[in-house]
Amino acid sequence: MRTLLRFIQKYFNLLLFLILEAIAIFLIVRGSYYQQSRFVQMNRQITGFIYDRVDGTREYLSLKKVNRQLALENMQLRNRVEQLSGSLDTARVLRVHKEPYWYYYVPAKIVHNSVYKQYNYITIDKGKKDGVFRDMGVISDQGLVGIVLESSGNFSTVIPVINRDFRLSVKIKSNNYAGILFWEGDSPLYAGLSEIPFHVELTVGDTIVTSGYSAIFPDGIEVGQIASFSLESGNFYDIRVKLFTEYQSLFHINVIRNYRQDEQINLEQNARR
Repeated sequence: MRTLLRFIQKYFNLLLFLILEAIAIFLIVRGSYYQQSRFVQMNRQITGFIYDRVDGTREYLSLKKVNRQLALENMQLRNRVEQLSGSLDTARVLRVHKEPYWYYYVPAKIVHNSVYKQYNYITIDKGKKDGVFRDMGVISDQGLVGIVLESSGNFSTVIPVINRDFRLSVKIKSNNYAGILFWEGDSPLYAGLSEIPFHVELTVGDTIVTSGYSAIFPDGIEVGQIASFSLESGNFYDIRVKLFTEYQSLFHINVIRNYRQDEQINLEQNARR
């Protein structure tokens, strides 16, 4: 009570001014129709401004939930496409498979991501309990991300394209010539492409996609575009690829589960003996 009295005593003049000002505004607005309409209009503008800011803040705070929902819907659509593709393939060869499709996509969230090291790694929140194991492919809405290196019960580590140990067979979409994608360790925005012979016609902007030659990725996953190329020596081009995936802004990914991966790997290993 004493605190309140001290506050009133300290700011008595200001409080009296505000009260008298409010009474004066009330009398002016009440005594004139024009002033009433102006006051109502101003009140609506202020209220609308406040509501707009509140709604904008609420929408911003809900982006995290929206992103999760979009990632889940994207995964469901991918799986549905694989089911339909598998059904069409089965109908073509007149053969019934145990699995109606080859690939299944598991959505995951990135919990750790390094970008500016020579040997970058990504940690995701899905592991063996979720069906994620070593040597599974990882993609995002932007394109190719990397390959699962190890997995525990609830987490997995991914070796991304921007790791100097990364190698993958890819191809030029326009002519299907295949080469090896690798990273030189400089910019996280670019990678290198080797083993493309000099007689192949190249164009800056040509799209690079996965070749489908491994049991990890299906054919046609987008990787990037040719940014530049040169033929300095030898019989192969030196090609620089602008990656579609921006690792600095990567949060949600999909792990690719190939139901025929083990069968293909075992057959290829037997052929090498």
